[in-house]
Amino acid sequence: MLIHVTRHGQVLPAGADSWSQPDYPPGDPPLSEMGMHQAHLLGERLAQTGFRGQILSSPYRRTLQTACQIAAACDLTVQPAAPMREIVKKVEQMTNFVGMTTVQIGQLHPYISVPADFADQWWSGHAESDTQVEARVAPFVDDLLETVDGDVLLVGHGASTGGVIDHLLRKFAPEQITEPTPGWNCALSTFRCTEHIELLQRMDTEHLPEDHVTSNAQPRITPR
Repeated sequence: MLIHVTRHGQVLPAGADSWSQPDYPPGDPPLSEMGMHQAHLLGERLAQTGFRGQILSSPYRRTLQTACQIAAACDLTVQPAAPMREIVKKVEQMTNFVGMTTVQIGQLHPYISVPADFADQWWSGHAESDTQVEARVAPFVDDLLETVDGDVLLVGHGASTGGVIDHLLRKFAPEQITEPTPGWNCALSTFRCTEHIELLQRMDTEHLPEDHVTSNAQPRITPR
């Protein structure tokens, strides 16, 4: 079993002509054009490797859009997974947040398949630390290890993907756990999970042109 982990693509920056419009509810921005392309390139990479597994995504708009670009390249479906949601760093962050309902999630893209037991209230208003995010994703990951027969792609955010990576590392190589970082958009981390767990790649950006390696607004290279 391979567990692939990726952060969503670049988010469209706030502004008069972007996600601050009423079309996009507060706190749930879409991807930028580059973010869409980053996700497409990751999808092509996974398709070339023969990936035919489950795609499980945070229910935020940017993560679902990322997952659907990948699903289109691989001809697969996407299921929302609440444990992969964004971290709540401050309670005030969720004051005006409007998350998509189950129906809205299902209507976002034809590649999305919403489980019958998926709850409308999939987000939390409680503040979290990175340690608490890891504790949140840990049972979800352990259940996948025990019940899924096949490969999996998890699409999340800086904190939730970091929590997945740290939880898996904690099982076999805790010395490789590093300080939390957001990570590059649509970078790929992969674990081989059999009787043992092996890290095959971490935050790999081989599929992205250098000018597409970003952490949202921050590029890896500084323009001259």
